[in-house]
Amino acid sequence: MGTIKTDQAREALQHRITEAIDPNNLRLTVSEASAYIPMPKGQLAQLRYTGKGPRFMKPTARTVLYRKGDIDEWLNASVRTSTVEAA
Repeated sequence: MGTIKTDQAREALQHRITEAIDPNNLRLTVSEASAYIPMPKGQLAQLRYTGKGPRFMKPTARTVLYRKGDIDEWLNASVRTSTVEAA
């Protein structure tokens, strides 16, 4: 049943991206970012804590937002041609 919910979340996010005037500036919630990457929310939280994840915004103490463009930039920076480079 979790897969259906995840698929619906990804479909809704894809619709938001398609309809956005500037998709790179589209702000995603942690749940949306998790669906977009895909990566568990807890892992995103750990990456925020260590400073190794995508840039994020924190407009209030309990609100975290990601810009789609920042996520894409972070993902593109992780491209490798061998496993030796990852170390």
